[in-house]
Amino acid sequence: MKRDGQAPEKENQLLESIFTKEFDRRSFLEKTTKIAGAAFGLSLINSLANTPVKAEPSAPVPLSSNQKKLHTIHFNSTEELARYTRLSSLQATQPLVMAHRAGYSPQGIWPESALESAQHVLETGPAFVEIDLRTTSDGEIIMSHDDTLDRGTTGSGKVAETSYLEISKLYQRDFVGNRTEFKVRTFDEFLEWSRIGALLWLDVKDADPAKVVAKIRKHRAEARVIVSAYGVEKVRAFQKLAPDLVYFIPRIPALGLPTTKSILKNVSDPNRVIGMAGWYVPNIDEAMEMRHHDIPGLLELSPLDHGLTPDTLDPQLYKTAVAEGFPMFNTDHYAKVLNILGITDWASKSPRRQPRPESEAKDNRVGDGKQD
Repeated sequence: MKRDGQAPEKENQLLESIFTKEFDRRSFLEKTTKIAGAAFGLSLINSLANTPVKAEPSAPVPLSSNQKKLHTIHFNSTEELARYTRLSSLQATQPLVMAHRAGYSPQGIWPESALESAQHVLETGPAFVEIDLRTTSDGEIIMSHDDTLDRGTTGSGKVAETSYLEISKLYQRDFVGNRTEFKVRTFDEFLEWSRIGALLWLDVKDADPAKVVAKIRKHRAEARVIVSAYGVEKVRAFQKLAPDLVYFIPRIPALGLPTTKSILKNVSDPNRVIGMAGWYVPNIDEAMEMRHHDIPGLLELSPLDHGLTPDTLDPQLYKTAVAEGFPMFNTDHYAKVLNILGITDWASKSPRRQPRPESEAKDNRVGDGKQD
């Protein structure tokens, strides 16, 4: 992709910290850790509590026009994608890392939900590209994390109350507020782009399931997407429309899905489900239930990640999480996490699976229904 100006700085020079709002991070993590009692949660508490806060954002750095190797992967079917993302498969090969908000940078430069940011993910390493879907007033599905245009673009107002024609004239802003030359993209554009070998994680915030599935079918992207489904109504809608897709379905008690067991009652194939391990530390009871069904659980690390610098991430947190059976992360610092875990390319699609322990294979019990 052609860009203005000079060669890029090294990754550790690009990723300088900005964090303009102090809050009690230690208290938050201590409360969260009590939910699961996971040992690696303590490492995260210390890492967050000792991270220096900087008030000044870093200036934008000119981007590169150099062609780079792309870390791509292609699946021939949704069955192949489903097998690749099973817990046993990840434990036999390597973890999966997600680039939050299309691989944006909390330090600026790469804006959220931008196709150019997503391209940079593929240039950097093997990671899922997470994107947020919202619908405009005239029915176009676009990429926007927020429900308003104010923070992420040069415009203002609610996405749902603005036409795509108006939005198409705007430019995106990076996380520190600088205008970029990048435009707001549509879901169609991302799906077409993903043909090069990108895996998209669709955070369906405000989009009709029927339209989402129709566009996936149109671009023949079934084996290139993981679709989020929040709440029992959305799960049932997606299952009716497209039971063949692979889904991320988190437990949401307020929306009728309090436990893993309740999720499994509403899907046709548990082998096409990815669950939620927890925020920073896992819910151990639900993690054990998911493990019985070979369902991987996403460990969500993004809400506080933007307040950390890459050099202050605690490597032991990620390594211990993987060792304890949680090999899937969503993070704002995907490049650093890939480096910590020594991941340089996608794992083979045909790994030699490790046999499940005999005691685990015989244990078909369901969970006890505890809620988060």
